[in-house]
Parts: sequence; structure tokens; C-alpha cells
Amino acid sequence: MLLALSRALEERPFEYLGQSPMTAPLVYASRLLPLPLRRRVYAFVTGSEGLPPRRLPEVELEQVAAWAVHQYPQRQYPAVVVGSSNGALTHLYAACGIPWLPQTWLVPVRRRWADPDDVRGALDFGVQHASPLLRNNATVGLHAMHDPNQDALSASQMAYFRIKWHALPPAYQHFLTHRLQPHAPIIVARDASTWPVTRVMDHHVFQFGAQGGMSPDQYQALPGALETNDEVAEAEWGFDDELLEHIRSYADKHEHPVVELRYRHPQDPAAAVADTYAAWLRRHDIEPNRLLVSSFIVLDPWQTIDTASVPYWTYFPTSQGAHALSDYLDGHTFDEIDIMLFSHGTRSRGLAEADCWQQLANRARRRGRLLGVERSAFPADFSTFARYTPALRRLPRGRRPQSPLSVETALLGLSESERISVRG
Repeated sequence: MLLALSRALEERPFEYLGQSPMTAPLVYASRLLPLPLRRRVYAFVTGSEGLPPRRLPEVELEQVAAWAVHQYPQRQYPAVVVGSSNGALTHLYAACGIPWLPQTWLVPVRRRWADPDDVRGALDFGVQHASPLLRNNATVGLHAMHDPNQDALSASQMAYFRIKWHALPPAYQHFLTHRLQPHAPIIVARDASTWPVTRVMDHHVFQFGAQGGMSPDQYQALPGALETNDEVAEAEWGFDDELLEHIRSYADKHEHPVVELRYRHPQDPAAAVADTYAAWLRRHDIEPNRLLVSSFIVLDPWQTIDTASVPYWTYFPTSQGAHALSDYLDGHTFDEIDIMLFSHGTRSRGLAEADCWQQLANRARRRGRLLGVERSAFPADFSTFARYTPALRRLPRGRRPQSPLSVETALLGLSESERISVRG
């Protein structure tokens, strides 16, 4: 999402999930493979992104933070966001023209042909390999996450080491000092999602399961589930409050106000963002006639602006996400509804099928469709990662607002939602 936002701030689309266009023909050709082979190839390719365990001692997360800040245009900003990942809010940041610095980073670690149902093996892998990573990066916590539901294919090839900053890294501090306008706010995105975990050591926990269709209790009822002894910020989305005190200390020293955006689930901001965005378009005499529904990392903030679409983000293509979109459409109408879907390869518990999403798209007054999605192949429709970009290009261009959404107006719009608390 950081790359999608940074490209939007440069008025550039986020094409092919940030990958080279040269890979698109290969990704598109995956649709020709038989389903078992297609899944196996997807699992292997995602695992190839993982770092070999022997290289974990080389990981310097300070360098990752430095890489992140250098993705953004080097200019002054009226606000900077630090904290949880959220696709809906990413669209709002793009409209405001402000950057976001993540608290959580994924360090994928290669673990070939593992059994996703071997929970003890997943925990032991982290115990065996995590110590050098933590020893060399003293200001982070490790949330080793293992989800055999949504991530069954990827989890057979890699381990998910999710890292959370407990203090502002020097690169973030330098960015705030030199790129944040005087007295401008530091906005903290605080997803209050928590999850029961097994604590391995002080800065290392193991999380069995994740947001995405099953509750913690349902995971704990599965064979092989481990006893939990703590509850902490959810690995992928949750905000670890230890960072907040460091942000406040920095802000006080440099005379920046701190504004907290607090919500309980990654899906919660979507409706408020859509409403705030639509109001921004109307203030510029642009009628918000198209709803563009994105899914996890299948999103493009700049194309959304460039087509004068209203963004509605779903955290995953789950029943919960579909119900949230349905509730939103109960109170809003659009001429066109275009829905993109992230494919993870398996019919996981809690998944909303393609027909469900098509029915939601059909609530458009004129035209509703799944954009770049092959319904019969979903949720193993991996070629969607190549098709969504040309599908977005084919949308008619809209008249863009003449000025960014002001930070104050954006915060006011969010504050009108019962699902988001705006403090500061």
C-alpha cells in the first residue's frame, strides 16, 4: 500500500501490484494451467519472495525505513500519517496528498513445502530463526503469524514474520523533521484489532490465525491449536501502542499536534472514507457516479482520483467485507459499480464467492461488473493481478478536483462516523 500511495502522490498509477509490466503475460497465462498446478505455482512463486533463514542476521530494518521514506516525493507535507495499514485510509491520504509511514512490515521467510496445518512446526520455525533478527533490531517486536485458512498456499512456502516498530526509526524522524510543515499534525492510524497469542519471549509472539473470515475462537477449536497466554495487537493490522509514546515525545519536542484515528477493525473506515471522498468531489462540482471497490492490495489510489470514482475498500473478499459493502449500498446509489477482487487461491472459511460480489455490483443503476475478474476461476484467479491494470485504464477519465482534500476536512469527515474516533 505504501507503493500505491507514493505513486499516487506522484500522480502515477499503481500498476500490476508494483511489479514490472514484463511479468504481466506470464501472470495472465496462469489462467491456462489446471487448478492444482495453478495453485502449486502460485504457492511456489510467493514463497520465492521469502528470505532464506540464513540471511535473517543481515536484515537491518532501519534500512527498510530509509527505503520507505525515499519512495515519497521530496516536498513539504501538511500532515504525515504513522501507524496501521488500511486501504480505505490510503485512498484518503492520496486525496489529501499526504504520506503514510507504516508501523508494521512483513519479513517473509522461505519455508519450502511446509504443512500449513502443522501449527507447532510454524511456532518452532520462528523460535529457531528469529533470534538474530531481533538481536540486530532492538526497537521492534516480532509477531510470527501463521494462518492455514486464507494463507494456506503461501504458508506452505514461507513464514510470515510481521515486525512492528516500538519507536520511531531514525529515517522516520528525519522525514518528519524535514518534510512535515511547521506545526502540521502527525496523524496516528490506530487499528485496535487484537488477537490471542503464544508469547515466545519479550519481543516475540506467535499468532495462530488472522483477520479474514474466522474468529480467534474458531482457530482455537482447530486440531493442533496451541495454548495462548496473552492478547496483543493483531499481527497484520493492529497498532502496538508502545510506538504512540515515542510519537508523542517527538511531536512535543518539535511542536506538532498529534491526531489519533482509532477504529476496531480494518473494514471500519471504508464507509466514512467513501462518504468523505464523495463530498470532496461534490465540492468541486463533480457528481460521484461510480463506486470503485478495491480488495486488499488490489487497489489504485491514483486511478481512482483520475476516474473521479468513489473508493470503497474491502480488507479481503470475505463475507464480512461483502456485508459491509451491502450495508453501504443500502444508503447510497451509483450509476456504475466496479468491483475488484483479491485472489488467494483457496475457498477459505468466510470467503464470499464471486456470485455474491456480482450481485452487489448489480445494485448499480446502470452497470455493475467485476473488474478484471474471471468469475469461474475465483478465488484462484491469479491472472486478475495482470488484468486489473488494463481494466482500470479502460475506465473513462473523469474531471479531477482542482485542489487536494484538506486534512482538516478529511478528519472532520471521518469524525462523523460511529466507527472511527478522531482525537486531538
